[in-house]
Amino acid sequence: MKLILAGTPAFASAIFTPIIKSKIFDILALICQPDKPFGRKKEPKAPHTKENFASMGIDILQPNKIDEIFIAHIQALQPDVILVVAYGKILPKAFLEIAPCINIHASILPLWRGASPIQQMILTQPLYFGVSAIKMNEELDKGAILGLHYVPNTQQNITQLSAQLSCVGAKLALYVLTHFKEIEPLNQINADASYCTKIKKSDGYVQLDAALNVYCAYLAYCEWPHIFIKSIKGYTLKLFDVALIESSDLHKMGEILSIETQSIVVGCKQGSVRIGTLQQEGKEKLNAALYLRGKRLNVGDILC
Repeated sequence: MKLILAGTPAFASAIFTPIIKSKIFDILALICQPDKPFGRKKEPKAPHTKENFASMGIDILQPNKIDEIFIAHIQALQPDVILVVAYGKILPKAFLEIAPCINIHASILPLWRGASPIQQMILTQPLYFGVSAIKMNEELDKGAILGLHYVPNTQQNITQLSAQLSCVGAKLALYVLTHFKEIEPLNQINADASYCTKIKKSDGYVQLDAALNVYCAYLAYCEWPHIFIKSIKGYTLKLFDVALIESSDLHKMGEILSIETQSIVVGCKQGSVRIGTLQQEGKEKLNAALYLRGKRLNVGDILC
């Protein structure tokens, strides 16, 4: 089977790696996003998939736009299937018609169509997380389902869940690719659909109202943008190493309940959380207990 891969981030790399190593497929090319400026010096940084596979002799394609010229180039390669994982751009109809396009999407569709499904699953805390394989069409994540794979919710954070879902996603992709002609696609029920958008820095803002919500936001955003509260003095304070203590007792929002050797316990309007590390805007991370000493805050004071 002649296969083209299309994907950009580490999640795509983790799914593509077992497929490439299986040596079942003739990998014609990898399509990924162009290099982008990174860091203070704005130096070009290659996508994860490019960095991961460039040394394997795979042809790396990084179009700025999926236009007629690029589509003609892909047509000339005559792929049997195109596997898409988090490519990052909407693929036009003409591209989708080159060959069957299979997408591995990190949610149990039709739930969480869109750009941030893993974070949204974590925020909503279902009993199971999962990945879906679909036959792509022109509409966002609405293609017929070719297969699903589940993992139980054990309160994984974004890093842990991404690793688990990429592992089962690779197995799902291998199965669908090798059994594609035997699978009867199942149309999604659009009435059950939910949607998610690209994560913004402002999504990390939390209010200390419900401890469970704060904890779930930490699990979802602990890689980026991190969670933070806003001080009454105008700066933001990022919270790291957050754990849920309980979710029912009533407290003042932000009340310091205890100061431990390596962490502090902070009350929410409902529930409480343990915080190991704090970072005031523009400053270095500090052990939470040390931060309180520097601010002369004690048990009973409000974290700010």
